[in-house]
Amino acid sequence: MTILHVEDHESTREVVRLALRAQGIAVVSVGGVAAAKQVLADRADVAGALLDLRLPDGSGFELYEWLISHRPALAARVAFLSGGGTELASRVAAIGRPVLEKPFDLATLVRVVGDWERAGGAR
Repeated sequence: MTILHVEDHESTREVVRLALRAQGIAVVSVGGVAAAKQVLADRADVAGALLDLRLPDGSGFELYEWLISHRPALAARVAFLSGGGTELASRVAAIGRPVLEKPFDLATLVRVVGDWERAGGAR
């Protein structure tokens, strides 16, 4: 299973990458919306996405809305990462996708991604 992780902080990308790789999950990490769209255009194997809400070139919520139109199956396997205190968090809560507040527990992260895999997220 391959997960796309969109996060502008390299240290957070590295922690997530290491935690998921330890579980046998491949991670493609990028720092913004444009790079994420490029990965999704180039790769059909992405089966889930972890999206930071605040990114330098947009928001994880805007990327999620793009996924609904362009990769609807993937949109069902999205979780958001949030530093809190943003109006986007309430919009995300309204759509029912998981939100992991930073600093998040790695066991929770692994559980969320594992749920996708058990539900048929692997391709």
